Amino acid sequence: MPISIREAKTSQQDRDWIEQAYGEYLADLGADHTGVFPSLTVTGQSIAELVQGWFRDERSVPFVILREDQPAGFALVQRELAAADDRKRHYRLSEFFVRQPFRRRGIGRGAAMLLFLRFTGEWTIVEQARNPGAISFWRRVVSEYTNGQFIERHSHGEVAHQFTSQRAAPAPVR
Repeated sequence: MPISIREAKTSQQDRDWIEQAYGEYLADLGADHTGVFPSLTVTGQSIAELVQGWFRDERSVPFVILREDQPAGFALVQRELAAADDRKRHYRLSEFFVRQPFRRRGIGRGAAMLLFLRFTGEWTIVEQARNPGAISFWRRVVSEYTNGQFIERHSHGEVAHQFTSQRAAPAPVR
């Protein structure tokens, strides 16, 4: 079962698919009562407006996660600003979603590993403390990728996993 990731920034078809899947993502978070996101009616944004911001932001790289060339989820990697004297690249996995029919098949794990390999540098992945499933998933995946060499921090209702990806990227890093 080949797993791949496809950069979505230049594809209208991928953008449309992410917009459609994002509603499912929000519904999924709401079903768990995680309180992760406010209602879109509270923010005043539509899903399309929210996702379009990813495609306009030069520091954001949206991806479609694929299983055998079929869209199974999406991810958003954001390059963070670092101090002027810091030569390392800093990345944040801002969004990550695998659709329900594709879960528990190694697709999320495989996609995460591909992202870590593609972007060499310092990584931060943040989960809401009220989302134990996400915390457990990322703790397992990051521990496997780093052989246990990561930092887990708890503050302000969030859990952050920080680590370094040291392998060379197979594709040019933007």
